[in-house]
Amino acid sequence: MNIGIANAAEVDQFWPAFASRLQIACDETGGDISSGDLWQMCRSGNAFLVLVLDDAGFKAALIMQFQKWTAKQVMRCMAIVGDDMASWLPAARDFIAQMAKDGGATSFIAEGREGWTRIFPAARRLRTTYEVELS
Repeated sequence: MNIGIANAAEVDQFWPAFASRLQIACDETGGDISSGDLWQMCRSGNAFLVLVLDDAGFKAALIMQFQKWTAKQVMRCMAIVGDDMASWLPAARDFIAQMAKDGGATSFIAEGREGWTRIFPAARRLRTTYEVELS
């Protein structure tokens, strides 16, 4: 299994392998960002596309972004998409943790639906987002 940061050409090469699934995930979490937005962020260098590949090809994609918060630098997970997470997540988590430390981040931030604590047992909840429909 190979894990690495995609260059601009690789972003374009691999994006079709997961773009539609990524858009479904974006829609399910409120639709405040789209697959196209994330693609532009990765193409422009405002975010990193981390690819997990095996001998058969694409396994997973993680879209990561360094952010400067008020008191610290964080590594924010913008999206994760892939199958058979148990087979690649431990190695991807180690890769991302090292990437974050190398970039000066002191913590990892992720938001989404319930279930993140299964993936990251040491995670603590910072906030919850609510939506109120207007009539």
